[in-house]
Order: sequence, then structure tokens, then C-alpha cells
Amino acid sequence: MTFRQAVEATPSVAAHYRAGLQALPAGDAARIRCTNTRRLTGSVNVDRALQATEPDAPRWDYGIGFCRGSNEAAVWVEVHPASSRSITDMLNKLQWLRDWLRTQAPALEELTQSDYFWVSTDATIAITPNSPQARRLAAAGLRGPIRVLRLD
Repeated sequence: MTFRQAVEATPSVAAHYRAGLQALPAGDAARIRCTNTRRLTGSVNVDRALQATEPDAPRWDYGIGFCRGSNEAAVWVEVHPASSRSITDMLNKLQWLRDWLRTQAPALEELTQSDYFWVSTDATIAITPNSPQARRLAAAGLRGPIRVLRLD
């Protein structure tokens, strides 16, 4: 199944599929780099799609389709300030995303290979790579925070 098919098989986000990174606002899309943009097969703004139906949920920002060889994967990106105060928020968002994939988006879950990324909105990232906070994020399967996500 392709990323587009998986998005369109998910009723709550089906109408929100966009080619390439078009589902992301320009500022957030600029934080994602890919030397071969043909490998970016589409995107969905999960936060915007579910804002009306789940206004109080800690919604995740974006899903991106990405070709790895002959297979497509769903890459999940949250653009958020990177301070130690944000750790709990990010872990709650990650848990929400995993629950949503399992219960409402099984086709997208099948394409997910533990590619969960926290991309910082801050010029300075206050969480160092070997800190207890970074280890806590890594243990949960969340990569980052990073300034730019390089998909290559």
C-alpha cells in the first residue's frame, strides 16, 4: 500500500492528503530536507485534520510518505519548541499518535517503522544528546529534538 492509499483509507484524514510536503506550512516544510524530493510521496497535516473532532487532544503534527528503496514508509514529524519543559508534552503527543494509528489509522500504522521525529522550532536546543531527557526520549522511540530533519 502507498502512503497516499493509506491516508485515503483513513476517514479522519482522507481529504487532507497532499503531494510532497504541501500539507505542511512553508516554515515547517523548510525544516525538512531531502536531496531526492521524488522520494517524498506525500504528506498529511494530522493536527489540522483532527482539530475539530479532537480539539483537546495532544495531536501530532504531520505524516510524510517517504520511499525507501521499493517500499514506502510513513515518517511522523512534530515541530515543537525544544526545551526540557517540553519532554512531557512530546511524550504525550507520541502516545496519542501511536494510539490513533492503532485505533483509527491501521493502514498508516502498517507503513510506520518507528520513524518519529521531534523537529525544534528553537534556534537553540536545550536538550543535549547524552542528557537524561534525551535518553528518556530515545527509550520512548522519539528521535530528536533536531533543527532539521534530513530524509536521505
